[in-house]
Amino acid sequence: MKNMKIILCIVFCTICCFACEKQKEEYPDIQIGKEMHTNELSLNKQTEKKLLVSGGNGKYHVEVEDSKIATAEMSMDTLKVKGLLEGKTFLTIISHDKRVRLGINVTFPELTISHSTIQIRPKDVSKFVSISGGGERVTLEENDPADVIDIKWDGSTSMLEIIPKYEGEAEVIAISEDKKEKKTLRINVKPDGELTIPGWYDTRNSAYYMVLNNKMIVKRKNVGTWIVNSARPYGGKITTYNGSQIKIAPIVNPVKGDSIDLNVLDYSTTQTDPVLKVGKHRLYVEEVRQSEVMLRGKGFKFLLPYQK
Repeated sequence: MKNMKIILCIVFCTICCFACEKQKEEYPDIQIGKEMHTNELSLNKQTEKKLLVSGGNGKYHVEVEDSKIATAEMSMDTLKVKGLLEGKTFLTIISHDKRVRLGINVTFPELTISHSTIQIRPKDVSKFVSISGGGERVTLEENDPADVIDIKWDGSTSMLEIIPKYEGEAEVIAISEDKKEKKTLRINVKPDGELTIPGWYDTRNSAYYMVLNNKMIVKRKNVGTWIVNSARPYGGKITTYNGSQIKIAPIVNPVKGDSIDLNVLDYSTTQTDPVLKVGKHRLYVEEVRQSEVMLRGKGFKFLLPYQK
């Protein structure tokens, strides 16, 4: 009888062990995500994301490898992950004898600029543009070969101030801290009005005005073009008339988008500080019309006849 009890006890223990083993094997694998399993999570610094967790025995414990980069906690069946510092780490979720790993990638917020292009007039009030995201150390590159703007960047407020100087185009390129993103702001500085009358114009004010009041323009093929602020020939040379005139060498076959040398052959003016001096000046070919060409320099532009 005693032996029988021992045998029954052994059989009972064996059945219990098999039952426990069977129960242990019935726990499903842990799944992160509602519809399909997620292996990696990306989020920005100081942002939080939530993911539904299932599987295991319904009781979860979570551990983060590098708590400086991110923190995580379980609330019932919901995983909450918060990004702290840009970088990569991973977390482990444990439930009974099941465990799963989730990669965490804390990235810089997307770099954005409030405007892609702006147009502003010279001497206008400063224009402000917002640059956000990209990390705390966003850098700016200025592409302004003609020096048409000044800029002031305040990284603490993410505001870029643009101060227009005279007509022309420029670009400001924002670069994220990790150098992986670039955004470009295109700036067009242009006075009001359209130029239809050949002459010499100042582009440093909100509207165009003539540097020389061109009472007379004379063109001679292979000789040049004169702009005179008098109806008298050679007005600037007459002793009884104190005027101004400029003589420019012929312009031949200009091409839009190119740069050419404007050759000032003679310049007589009453100004104490003349805008131009005799000699060559490198100007940008802004527009080529049927009989005139638009040339732009730093603070001025010419609409002149040209030769084909």
